[in-house]
Amino acid sequence: MSKNVIVYCVTGTHLQLTAVSLATILEHYQTKRDLQINIVCSGVRQQDIAFIKQLPAIYGKPMVTVDFWSIPQEISKIRPDFTIGSGIPVPPMAIWRLFMPNYFNEYDRMLYLDNDTMIETDVSNIFAQLNEPYVLAAVKDFLFATDVGYGPANFNAKEAYGIDSMRHYFNNGVMLIDVAKFNRLIPVSRLLHVINTSHWHLADQTIINILAAGHVKYLPYRYNFQHSLAFFDNPKVDWNPQLVKTVTDEYPHILIRHFAGTGRLTCPYQHVRLADEWEEEFLRVLINVKRLSFNISPIHTIQPEIK
Repeated sequence: MSKNVIVYCVTGTHLQLTAVSLATILEHYQTKRDLQINIVCSGVRQQDIAFIKQLPAIYGKPMVTVDFWSIPQEISKIRPDFTIGSGIPVPPMAIWRLFMPNYFNEYDRMLYLDNDTMIETDVSNIFAQLNEPYVLAAVKDFLFATDVGYGPANFNAKEAYGIDSMRHYFNNGVMLIDVAKFNRLIPVSRLLHVINTSHWHLADQTIINILAAGHVKYLPYRYNFQHSLAFFDNPKVDWNPQLVKTVTDEYPHILIRHFAGTGRLTCPYQHVRLADEWEEEFLRVLINVKRLSFNISPIHTIQPEIK
């Protein structure tokens, strides 16, 4: 039986998002076997760490263990001027994910999750999606998979992103990884060399797309539904209707909702008005997690009722 681990990377206030994602895992986990969740973090509060480590017990899932880890030493070897890409509001922390298979090399399979995800299935079902001969499984990026402008006849993917076709570009906010295969294909020395000697747009995603090319299993869009349906209403994009339909047909069957964002203030934690049922679900879980933290706090004698 394979040894599995779920991994998050987080800094600062985004730990609130990690807590929401973790809570959705606990809500849906029905398997009796042990499950390990590792959170690599920096700049977070010790009080929050202590509470999040208690969440499995609070949710009645004692077979789940949550541990917090510091940043791997290899991160210090990244060149100081490294950026994700010009004009991209993504922190350098985003590149940490590529070092996780080496950092936790004692596991067989790793499910890496961005913090802004919600899991609507037993994660045991997700781990089962990776099979031979693949190194990792992921979901294609919505924009690159459906925009006519990024089609093979219209866009030089090799020059711009180092891959053969943008139709094969995957979003790395959800990655299911065969740890041993990954480390053989992409040892840390090779990873650091590419990071320190190249300059790519969306570097945290583009680098892994380049290095893993030909070894990726593409999962149905339900395994990383990156945007709301309104994403495809953008009149500035020349959408391919048939390709868009392959994405939107998956909406009723979403297993992982990923709030990847489509611009300024578009994520549910960045605005007041709820846009759809997934934003409502995010708010429900966030409020419940915060109420649970209030309930176990020793400084409060009057506890709110959880409804």
